[in-house]
Amino acid sequence: MNKGEKGWFGGVTVLAVVLFLLLLRSCGDDCEDVASTPNATVTVTAAPSPAGSQVGKSIDRAVERARQAGLSVGIHDASDRDEAPRGDWTVCFEKATLSDVVFAAVPDEAPCPKKDGQRIPWPKMPSVKGTTYSKAVEKLGDAVGEVAIEAAYEDEAAYDTNNEAGDYANWKVCFQSVKAGTALEHEPDVTLHAVENGEACPASKGRYKNPTNDPDYVDPDDGWSEDDSSSEDSGSSDEDYYPGEKGGCPPGGCYNPCPPGGCR
Repeated sequence: MNKGEKGWFGGVTVLAVVLFLLLLRSCGDDCEDVASTPNATVTVTAAPSPAGSQVGKSIDRAVERARQAGLSVGIHDASDRDEAPRGDWTVCFEKATLSDVVFAAVPDEAPCPKKDGQRIPWPKMPSVKGTTYSKAVEKLGDAVGEVAIEAAYEDEAAYDTNNEAGDYANWKVCFQSVKAGTALEHEPDVTLHAVENGEACPASKGRYKNPTNDPDYVDPDDGWSEDDSSSEDSGSSDEDYYPGEKGGCPPGGCYNPCPPGGCR
């Protein structure tokens, strides 16, 4: 080490000693306490972390997270119905500041409106008439609850639910219990009335494929009619006939056992 380097190192050493002495003088008695405590640690309480986005979460969970973050919470209906939200509702929108957050929610399984306060865009019931039961089940999907099939004719039997490949998969749908265009709120159950593939649909529900199976069926041709009865009642018999003073034959002619020219 040369002379210049020794001088620089000595200056740095002196400066370090001076700073150390100043530090000891400034801390006073506190320095002794810290020095005498082995492995001393300092605990710092951090500020609450932000709650993060709660969109898509249930109201119960969103409120819990927000309060854990030290935020005050407000909740309202995200649709135009202005109902009181419940804990299982789903958060669609949120507005947060440093001190509070407001959640806008809709009922569980309901779709969110495009904007806060607008109508819930429920899916509409499609028309499945003329399609097969299998395609109807596929088309309705998760928009409805149970999709059941029943025979369209009263004297036929059919029943199945949510089965795209069962015995009735190719039956043709004639009627549907939920009208096309109806808002499918809360996934309603749907019943489809159908006929076997290749058969014609009845004109309306409640019809019988074989009319004679109808308990109220009346045979139009049972060998008796009111016209026949009236003609028999209005006709005259030989016993009731009176020829009058001039004589004559009864209606239908006279009975004459003798040949022309008389009898011998």
